[in-house]
Amino acid sequence: MSWIMIIIGAVLVLVYIFYNATEQRIKALETRVRHMEKLLQKSSQGETFTEPEINKELRRLLQQGKKVEAVKRTRQEFGWSLLEAKQYVDELKGGE
Repeated sequence: MSWIMIIIGAVLVLVYIFYNATEQRIKALETRVRHMEKLLQKSSQGETFTEPEINKELRRLLQQGKKVEAVKRTRQEFGWSLLEAKQYVDELKGGE
């Protein structure tokens, strides 16, 4: 009987971990979709693409030597993966 409880507990823990990971991924995708919708709306209204306001904050963080914080903010703002955010920050740093 105790083995059954252990197995059920392990399965519940795995389901919880999977659910959490999926929920985080969905939130990141929703952020990306909102960002893309804003860009499409601006484009359809004939506006030219301008640099995102977040870039000022990211450049300030880079000047302070806080690259990890800049990557974290990029991920929060755009909902990108770690690799995408790092590449974006590296590109910003290289374009200073």
